[in-house]
Amino acid sequence: MNSLLANLQEVVSIFTDGGAVMVALAVVALLLYTSATAALLYVSQGNLNAKEKERWPRWIEDPESAEGRVGDVIRYTVHGKRLSIKRVHRRFDEVREVLIRSIDRRLIIIATLVAAAPMTGLLGTVGGMLDMFDGLAAGGGKQSMGMIASGMKEALFTTLTGLVIALPGMFIAMVVRGQRNEVDATLAQLQSAIVTTRFRKV
Repeated sequence: MNSLLANLQEVVSIFTDGGAVMVALAVVALLLYTSATAALLYVSQGNLNAKEKERWPRWIEDPESAEGRVGDVIRYTVHGKRLSIKRVHRRFDEVREVLIRSIDRRLIIIATLVAAAPMTGLLGTVGGMLDMFDGLAAGGGKQSMGMIASGMKEALFTTLTGLVIALPGMFIAMVVRGQRNEVDATLAQLQSAIVTTRFRKV
């Protein structure tokens, strides 16, 4: 319990030593990890992957038995009596427009916030350096040394915090991008399977 309290006090001390920029970094971190978690959940939910590929032919023949997101895509792309290859391709383009573009928009937000974190930290670094110069300009003495030490702490803590926020965000963005590419590849395979199954005589 004491060690936990000591760690908490150390975190609070680092936060206060970092100055006002730490508040901005906290906001960036909150937005980044909220957006990244939402994007990760969005691309991970459902079964829009090739794991159940062996069941696709049966689902394409009987769309009502299809399950998950794959089932939703199949039912949308093959519904209607006057079905044609051109109509299937157009409907898959619409599905891609909704799914892939939605993931891409989320990736843009994550990438922007990942870039904003170290830049915000750099703003704190500049502020800390200015405080250090003020301390140097004040001449010698205890007060001057305190200003220099405070400025150095702010410069280092904000830079470090910005990098610590950005690095996990970059990793999550890589995972989301990989899942996005998998969803895109699955849609292409499903489109091909529907065309070859429904229009094998054409």
